[in-house]
Amino acid sequence: MLDPTSLFTWEPHVDQRTLRAGTLVVTLGSYVDAGHTQRLLDAHLLEHLPNRVLGRFDADQLLDYAGRRPLITFDRDHFSEYRRPEINLRLVTDRDGTDFLLLDGPEPALQWERMAASVRYVVEQLGVERTILLQSMPAPTPHTRPVAVTRFASDPALVADEVPMLGTFQLSASFTGVLALRLGEAGHEALGLVAHVPHYIADNDYPAAAGALVSALRDVSRLAVPVDEFDVSAGIVRAQIDSQVAQSEELQEMVGALERGYDQFSEEHHLRNVEHSQLPSADEIGEKFEQFLADLGDGQPEGGDPTDG
Repeated sequence: MLDPTSLFTWEPHVDQRTLRAGTLVVTLGSYVDAGHTQRLLDAHLLEHLPNRVLGRFDADQLLDYAGRRPLITFDRDHFSEYRRPEINLRLVTDRDGTDFLLLDGPEPALQWERMAASVRYVVEQLGVERTILLQSMPAPTPHTRPVAVTRFASDPALVADEVPMLGTFQLSASFTGVLALRLGEAGHEALGLVAHVPHYIADNDYPAAAGALVSALRDVSRLAVPVDEFDVSAGIVRAQIDSQVAQSEELQEMVGALERGYDQFSEEHHLRNVEHSQLPSADEIGEKFEQFLADLGDGQPEGGDPTDG
């Protein structure tokens, strides 16, 4: 394996000797980003919290551009813009003034072991006590129920109060899975949070899942990360899905079956990681949406509508 320390480069203005952060949050892409959750998370964190880039991992060595081609702009008779993919390490400050690290970007396609070793080097150099990996997956769950969040950890004691997955099975690996494994083997805490996204809308934006992950992140890290901003977009998406389901008996039957399965599982296993709080009322959503539009009119948006695209 090539030297893992050479895979990461600090920004020129950064003196890593003065940096310390107890938590590393990882939102790297995975083989599936159900509900575009990781993209929504990145946009949310970077828009609502102060942040700066500390350094970058060498994407040219880690990504397979031919396998997942970046976009380039062609303007009439010439190429005008190419935005190269980046894997960045950022310093983010929460609303209480606590700093944490954010590792974001596309999933590495190459040199997983070297990348994992490089991340471990950064973890050890900056005194990170816990790495938290945020992900999502398509699941047989209805959009009419709270988003479930499954937890996994390098140390079973970290998830002792959670209902474990049923049985042992193999699945296609992701880099974040390998990273969690290697960090645990090196004696570092790694905790994963995986939001369950209704499989029938996994290819569309599903802000409720991103909101559930932020809430879970707050619970396990005590970081003051804003979450209320997802209420408006989650309510809008919920209304859109309800409208489509109402027009199809087949969809109504499918959602009904998923609801019965969800409720039965919740009753039998007493899911502790699902907050059975009600979604905002129509009036609450309306008030927040009116404020959302007013902010846009003032030229100070709370954020773009995550349902676009």
